[in-house]
Amino acid sequence: MKLKYINILFLNCLFLCSLQGQKILIDQGIQADGLLCFPVYKQPNTFKYLPLNAGFSLTKEGLPTFSYMRYIIEKPTKEESSNSITKADGGGILHFLVQYNTPVEKIAEAKIFLQKKFNTKDIKISGPIQFNKGRYTMVSSILNSKSGKKEKRVIESGETPITERTNLAATFNVDPLKSKLLLESLKMATSDVSLVFELSFSGLTDSYEAEVDIDWSEIKKSKKFDAGGSAYFIGADIGLAFDSMRRDNVIKLTSVGSDSAMESLVQTIYDKLIGLMFTKVPLEQVSEENKGGIEESIGALIGPNGALGSRNTTGFGFNVAYKHKEYKTTGKSHLVFKGRSDVNRTHFITFNMGSLYKEYGSNQNIFKEVPLWDPTFQQREIFIGLDGDVKKEFEKMINSVTIKMKKQHQDGTETIKEVFLTKDTYLKKDGKVGISYLNHKDTDIDMWLTYQYQSIWKFVGGGSYSSDWKKQSTAMINLFVPFNRKTIEIMGELETLRIQNIVATSINISYDFFGEKRNERVKVFPSDTLSEKSFEVTLPRGQDTINYSMMWFVKGEQPIKKAGINTHGILFIDEIPKE
Repeated sequence: MKLKYINILFLNCLFLCSLQGQKILIDQGIQADGLLCFPVYKQPNTFKYLPLNAGFSLTKEGLPTFSYMRYIIEKPTKEESSNSITKADGGGILHFLVQYNTPVEKIAEAKIFLQKKFNTKDIKISGPIQFNKGRYTMVSSILNSKSGKKEKRVIESGETPITERTNLAATFNVDPLKSKLLLESLKMATSDVSLVFELSFSGLTDSYEAEVDIDWSEIKKSKKFDAGGSAYFIGADIGLAFDSMRRDNVIKLTSVGSDSAMESLVQTIYDKLIGLMFTKVPLEQVSEENKGGIEESIGALIGPNGALGSRNTTGFGFNVAYKHKEYKTTGKSHLVFKGRSDVNRTHFITFNMGSLYKEYGSNQNIFKEVPLWDPTFQQREIFIGLDGDVKKEFEKMINSVTIKMKKQHQDGTETIKEVFLTKDTYLKKDGKVGISYLNHKDTDIDMWLTYQYQSIWKFVGGGSYSSDWKKQSTAMINLFVPFNRKTIEIMGELETLRIQNIVATSINISYDFFGEKRNERVKVFPSDTLSEKSFEVTLPRGQDTINYSMMWFVKGEQPIKKAGINTHGILFIDEIPKE
C-alpha cells in the first residue's frame, strides 16, 4: 500500500476577520441535548456549538462519496511454470471524501433545551465555534505498509479543514491481498479504517487566582522523561507524568476561590509547562527512525468505532509528538495565574467507515471490480491547501506565495507548472487551487504519482524565503507558514525588585527573521502588572532562540546588566545577577 491522494479544500477565510467579537466562555459549556454549546462573551443568550459528527460527504443523489475498485491486470507467466492457472496481478483503489458537520435537527433541539434551561425564548445559536487549526489522524492495520504485523497504527496525518462541511479526501492503492482483507473489513459492522479529527479552538476561562511552584531539580530526578533529548512523547503520557508530579509535590499548585474551574486551571498550567519543556512536532515532521513508536502509541489510543481511549488527550492534542528541548534543570520557578486567560482547547470527532457493504455492496458506483486498469488517459490533479495560519498571515506578513511543481515522466519529458497566490487571488478561487499533469507513457503508477514542488514566500516590508524542492506522491501540497509566532513572557516577583531598590528594568531582545535583524524592548516598573508585559516575536519555523539583555536600574547605584540566549519563552525578571 502506498498513500496516493490526500486533498484539503478550504472554503473561505473571510470569517477570520470576525473572530475578535466572538470569544466563547470556555469553562461554561453546556451539554444541550447532546450538543455541546458555549456562551459567547458579552453577548447575552448567544451560544456557539462544537460540531457533532463526521461522515462521508454525500453526492447529489444522496450516496456516500466513497468508492472501492478492485482491479485485475494480466501478469506475464514465468517460462518455467507448468501450471495452467496462475495468479493475476492487480489490487484495489480506495477513495472517499469525509467531512464533519452537525445535523440541523440537533441544533434545533439544542436551542429548545437552552430556552427551557434559561426560561427565555431569546436564545440564539449563532453557528459553530470557529476553529484555529484542524488536523486529522487515520488509523488502520490493513492499510499499514510499514509493518508486516497486523497492528493498528497511524497510516496518515496532516492538516484538515477548519470549517464545517468542507471535504477531506483520501485515496489508497493496496496490493491484491490487502484489497481482499479491506473488502472483508468493509462488510463488518466496524471496519478496520478509523479517522479522528482534532480541532483546536480558543476561548476565555473563568476568572481564577493561583500560584505554581516548580522544582526543576526534582523534575529532573523524577525520571518521568528519562529518555533524554532525542525522545518523543505523546500528549497522553505527558499528562499522566504531570499528574504524578503534582501528587508528589514536584509541581505545587495553590489556588484561591472555587474549585469549579480547577480542570481548566490545571490544563492552563500544563500548557505552560509543555511550552517550557517540549517542542510540539507534527507527526509528518517526525524523523523516520522515531516515527514508528509514536505512530503505534497513537494507534493504540483509538478503539472500536474510532473511539478514543481513556487517557487524557483533550488538552495536549492527539496526533502530534512532543520532543524534549533545553530547559532549566536546577532552581525553582514561581508562576502566578490571575484573572481570565485566553486559552486553547481541543475537540475530537471520531469516524469509522462501518458496514458500507451491507447497504451498497451491489452498487457498481461504490463497489466495483474491473478486469483492466489503463492509466494512459489518466490526469493527475494536485490540490493546494493553505492552513489557517497562512490565510491569517496574508493580512499581516505575507505578500505572495509561489508554488512550483515539476514532474519527470517515464518517456523523458518534463512537466513544469507554477501557481502564484496572493490574498485576493486565493479568495477569488474560493480556496480551490490546483495543478494538473497528464500521463506521458507513465506505466509505473507509483512513479507517475510522484512529483517535486517548491514554495517561494515574499513578505510584507521585504524579505523572502524559498523552500527546498520536496518529493512526494500525495495529491495535496499543504502549505504551512515558514515562521511561527511566539510569545516571550516576563515573569517573576516584583516584590524582589522593590526590596533591592530597583526602580525600573529594561528588557531587550533580538532575533533573525530570514536574514533580517529584529529588535524589541520592554520596560518594567515595580508598579506594573507583569501579565501585561510580553514580547510577540515572529521566528523562522523550527527556530526558538532569541538573544536577550536585561538592565536593572538601582536607585543611587550603577545599573546591573545581564545578557544571554533564551529558548523556552519565559524571561524571569527577578533572577538578578550578584555583582
